[in-house]
Amino acid sequence: MTLALSNFSFVTMTYNLWADFHLEQRQDALTALFTTRPPDLLAVQELRPSTRKLVDDVLPGHERVDGGAGWETQSNLWWRRDLFTAVEHGAEDVGILSPDARLFWVRLRPADGSELVFSTAHLTWPGHPDERTDHRNRRVTQARAIAEALERLAGDGACLFTVDINDIGPPQWELGNAGFLDSFTALGRHSPVTHPVVPTVATGPIGTRLSPLASPPKAIDWIFARGPLAARTSEVVDFFHDGRAPSDHYPVVATYTFTRPPSDTAS
Repeated sequence: MTLALSNFSFVTMTYNLWADFHLEQRQDALTALFTTRPPDLLAVQELRPSTRKLVDDVLPGHERVDGGAGWETQSNLWWRRDLFTAVEHGAEDVGILSPDARLFWVRLRPADGSELVFSTAHLTWPGHPDERTDHRNRRVTQARAIAEALERLAGDGACLFTVDINDIGPPQWELGNAGFLDSFTALGRHSPVTHPVVPTVATGPIGTRLSPLASPPKAIDWIFARGPLAARTSEVVDFFHDGRAPSDHYPVVATYTFTRPPSDTAS
């Protein structure tokens, strides 16, 4: 059965805020980004108290989950209060190897009366000491646990999962096989690079503490959807302010519209 579009569309952004590295040099760029491109829904990774306050200040028309622990130091979720009402929220342990890292989620009731589970996570970095010791990919089991948790939370309902996936294959396959579709594939496209941003405010060599090799360009930031949602646009945002990037990741932005059976749209 072909589904018709509803009259309710919204813009979602996912963004790795790069903790508080070089924050003094890039906080004006972060403020400029959210002032210029304020999303209706915002999910972030590598959050810190300083950047949580920055987002609160620059998006006064939004609300977020008012929580401690990982909600302050890992991720959080913002929504426009004139478009969405929060019903409940939670944080699921899905095996991510960072303090207080979870699958963070909020159940929202949009203005049109439907329901949406909006969620985010930051999967384990491949350079984590445990993974370097046994060379076992943690992100596959984490993605599987996330899909299972969202199945329980959202069922067949509208569900958005945003993520810094820290990988270029296996965990995406887990999500795809669980019925999730990223915002680029949904539109018949490949994602542009989301990391690293060039040029960056960071100084020093382009390798990491684990290797002298530069980080290869890759797409690791994603918006996945399942249920009655249609992707309308999808973009990796190339944004600089006074020549400075807001983060070492690019934000990913997608527009979605709720779908409904044709019988619901009959006049």
